[in-house]
Amino acid sequence: MHNIRWGDLQYVLTVANEGSLSAATRSLGVNHSTVLRRLDAFELRHKLQVFHKLPTGYKLTVEGKKLLESALAVESTVKELERKIFGQEMKLEGILRLTTTDALSRLILSSHLAAFHQLYPRIQLELSLTSRRLNISNLDADVAIRPATELPESFSGTKLCKIAYGVYGAPSYINGLQGKHPLESASWLVMSKGNASLQVSELIMEEKIVMKTDSFEPLMAAAENKMGLAYLPCFIGDCSGILQKIDVKMIDQSTDLWMMTHNDLENSAKVKVFFGFMEEAIKSDHNRLAGLGY
Repeated sequence: MHNIRWGDLQYVLTVANEGSLSAATRSLGVNHSTVLRRLDAFELRHKLQVFHKLPTGYKLTVEGKKLLESALAVESTVKELERKIFGQEMKLEGILRLTTTDALSRLILSSHLAAFHQLYPRIQLELSLTSRRLNISNLDADVAIRPATELPESFSGTKLCKIAYGVYGAPSYINGLQGKHPLESASWLVMSKGNASLQVSELIMEEKIVMKTDSFEPLMAAAENKMGLAYLPCFIGDCSGILQKIDVKMIDQSTDLWMMTHNDLENSAKVKVFFGFMEEAIKSDHNRLAGLGY
């Protein structure tokens, strides 16, 4: 028994409907030899003559007519399935998977996600909080909102705004630093290598680093408990009731906040409506994210 290849069957259907090879090539948008090769392959594979090849055109054999009836039923089922899939995707309902960081979720996005839910209650948000980049290509997430220096290949997206960074510490810890250059005597709290788009650890000696984490919020808590100085996004450091920002210049003091999706997902209705909503909603947070205050 031979499995019927739907791609080859489509060529058979088109030639049967059009009545000639030349008309079928125009309809399919391919060349003459491609259609002829696919027809010959279909007949050879199934040991079946589908058409009488006449000077006036292609005419179905008796066996070909029987095949056509079954093929039309298959085509109808496939088209119905395609419409259902497309129609379902165009509905503003179902799961939308979002990945971002814990700090962005808690301090920036939570109120916007609540407002989005009020507008689109049938879209179920599935939130993954991680500092690592989830593989959207493997469908770990539909949309990512996170700091990045550039848009990854095969992704489409929009640059939402800038995120400013600064050095923060508890006032009593800062005042207790000794020496002509007090920052050189400080202990440091930094992000683990590869988890932050900006790395202050490259500017200080390794022996001065007392803690590394994969999230900014533990860095803030450690700095509040006088473990050392932390290099933080300003929207995190400024929300602390304890930490003080130090006026010191760093090589990198800002990065871009991106909202992105894989190219294959950009026409999804859920993704498009979320992009439109979030681009507008997050404008109210631009100053906070840029370190210009609340």
